Amino acid sequence: MRIVLPPSETKQPGGQADSHLEWSSLVLPELTATREQIASDLVALSTSPDAPKALGLGAKGAEWLEANRELLSSPVMPAIERYTGVVFDALGFETMNEGARQRVAECVWLFSALFGPILATDRIPRYRLSFDSKLPGETLKSRWGVHAEAIWAHDFTIDLRSEGYRALAPLTPGSGVFVRVVKDLSGGAAAGHANKATKGRFVRAIVDSGARFNSGDDVLAWADDHGFEMAPRTDAPGELLLAVVD
Repeated sequence: MRIVLPPSETKQPGGQADSHLEWSSLVLPELTATREQIASDLVALSTSPDAPKALGLGAKGAEWLEANRELLSSPVMPAIERYTGVVFDALGFETMNEGARQRVAECVWLFSALFGPILATDRIPRYRLSFDSKLPGETLKSRWGVHAEAIWAHDFTIDLRSEGYRALAPLTPGSGVFVRVVKDLSGGAAAGHANKATKGRFVRAIVDSGARFNSGDDVLAWADDHGFEMAPRTDAPGELLLAVVD
């Protein structure tokens, strides 16, 4: 089983002293060539005057361009500690006991525009590249989409990515369920900003419970027992609706 979270635009600076990105250490090493090409294109773009617009950068753009240019030599830390923001605050990895942290290491993944699927414990540098960034050449969707079947093979997946990251490499039929957070189950209206905290709390509860799932029905049964409101999305097979948690 794996639970896939989206990355965050905000990232913790720093990392382990004298460390750097090691491509061979990332999960699914068969994706190394794609990762290296995206990284090469990102580093090159970050020296160009076109970079701020292509990467959607704002007032702090210079800081992110520098991080991108130093991508291959800057220090690394586990992805679950690198990414910051509402999802990760609600998940609260730093407050987990050792057993829960081990379960995160075993089943929590993230999906990055730069690295594609990575384990929570995979060690990555600070960078800026979003699902809608414009690299020269092929789109990010075309680069990752071709690998979708291989990425989602073997393990049942609970996909909690945002729509933009989901589109880069959608789940293949039968490989898992996509969870859409909504205001309530009656209308299925989008939850807005509150969806992020709900995703973090949902994953935290799964990790703390030690649950393992093999199907969408398993997820629904567990949710019913643990105080989460969930239901299948009738007009979209393979999707589950999750009501916002206050």
